[in-house]
Amino acid sequence: MPRYRLLDHTSDIGVEIYGADLADLFANAATCLFDLILDRESVGETRTIPVSLEATTLPELFLDWLRELLFLFSARSLAVRRVEIAAVEPTRIEATVFGEEFSQERHGLKVEVKTPTYHQYSIDKTDEGFRATVVFDV
Repeated sequence: MPRYRLLDHTSDIGVEIYGADLADLFANAATCLFDLILDRESVGETRTIPVSLEATTLPELFLDWLRELLFLFSARSLAVRRVEIAAVEPTRIEATVFGEEFSQERHGLKVEVKTPTYHQYSIDKTDEGFRATVVFDV
């Protein structure tokens, strides 16, 4: 199963993200997001940041996760290489984010992702696991 795929969209960036389980889905969402933003393979792992989030529903938790990752990038200048999901339930996630300080010279900047939107947003259980469809405002 692929981690994610890009969808045709006129002005923003649409993606479908896949995971065999919720931990896989959330980890693949981080991979997808930072593959869109920068050259993730060039990012080292000199900083680790714990992330703990709670929400009332799985769809809200997933969007909060993406927003938190964008916050770490824009406010804390963290380029993310990978994440480890310690625990995830439909309304809670505990994870560690690994990366380093963002450098445009080293990591490049492919596109400035502003936020995930509710446009065409869905998160579904499938026969293979989970699938999330997200459109990012750029």
